[in-house]
Amino acid sequence: MALDRRLNPNRAPGGKPGDVDSRGNQLSTPPQGVPIAGITVDDPSPEDLSESRERLYRQHLFSADDFARSAREIENRGVGAVTDEEICRHGAYVTGAVFAAAAFLEASITDLYLELKKLSESHSNIRRELAMLPRVWPEIAEAPVLHKYQLALSVADADQYNMSRSPYLDADSLIHLRDALLDYTPEWEDSRKKHHSLQKRLQGKIPLNPFAPLNSPWFPDQCLSAGCATWSVRAAQFFSDDFCHRMAIPARAQVGCDRP
Repeated sequence: MALDRRLNPNRAPGGKPGDVDSRGNQLSTPPQGVPIAGITVDDPSPEDLSESRERLYRQHLFSADDFARSAREIENRGVGAVTDEEICRHGAYVTGAVFAAAAFLEASITDLYLELKKLSESHSNIRRELAMLPRVWPEIAEAPVLHKYQLALSVADADQYNMSRSPYLDADSLIHLRDALLDYTPEWEDSRKKHHSLQKRLQGKIPLNPFAPLNSPWFPDQCLSAGCATWSVRAAQFFSDDFCHRMAIPARAQVGCDRP
C-alpha cells in the first residue's frame, strides 16, 4: 500500500516554500485565517481534509521533539545559570513533550483507520486484511488507544504485542504518564498508588530533573526532566515504527531523536 507522505507537516494553505510565479518572484504564504482580496475560498475537499489530518498527527510528534530539544537546551546551561522563569519554561517544555508524544499515538492510529476507509471506498488496490480495518472502527472508536493498535494487528493477521514488554510497555507508560499529568490528585490514596507504579516503570529509564529540590516527590517534580521529554518522543516513535513494521506499511512519522 502506497501511502502519501509529505516531508513538511506544517505547510499552511497557499504557496509552498520555494514556489515562484511566472516572473520568477518568490511566492509568499499568507497567514492562516487571513482572507485574500478577490479570492473566494471554497469548502475543503476530502483530499484537503485528509492532508490536514495527516499534518496534524505528524505535527504532534514534531512538536514533542521540539519541546524535548528546548528542555535540553535549558538543562545544558546548568542549575546556577537559569532564572526561575526559565525553570518554569523548562517544565512547560517537558510536559508539552509528554502530551504531544501521547497525542501522536492517539491521532496516528485514528488517521490510519480513516485513511484506509478512504482507500477502500476508492477501490484502491490494498490488501484484503487492511481493507477490513475500517469496518471495525465504529466499534472501537472509543476504546483505549493501544487497544486500537492491538486490534489492527489482529485484523491484519500480524503479530500482536506482548503487553509486558517494550515497545508496548513503554508506550503504555507514556500514556499513563500523560494521564497522571492530566489528573494529578496527590491527596487520593489510589493516585499515590498509581504514581508509585509509574515510578517503578520509569525509574532508571529517565534522568531526574536537575531543577527539582532533593526532597521533592518523584512525581511530578523529579521525573519531569529533559530526559523524560526525550524518552517520551522515543517511546512514541519506536512504538509507531514497530507497529508499521508489523503491519507492513510505511512509517507514520520520523523525527531526529539522537540526543542522550
